[in-house]
Amino acid sequence: KLPPTPTCTQLNAIEVPSLDALDDNHEKEASRLAKSITGWLDDEWIPQEVHVQMAESAKKSYITARNNGETEIMNVMTLVVDDLVANWREYDKDAFVNAWDIGNYVSD
Repeated sequence: KLPPTPTCTQLNAIEVPSLDALDDNHEKEASRLAKSITGWLDDEWIPQEVHVQMAESAKKSYITARNNGETEIMNVMTLVVDDLVANWREYDKDAFVNAWDIGNYVSD
């Protein structure tokens, strides 16, 4: 049996990637996402606590979006960015990236 493939919603000839194929355990997926974000930032720059903090924000945003029934990647990415921007003063001093860098990483 082949593994599940991501599904897409077609909107006026544009296919929107969906998260339907991911595990329904949103906490598990969000933890995996946070670990990936932290690893990426630590590898790209230097290990810093701010990377963990930004990853935790993305984790919470992901869980919120998925628990509210969101399945479109771009909507989840936007929520991640909005939440980071709303609290950016907590990260700005030490971060080498911005909220959109993290949001784009999430969408990848």
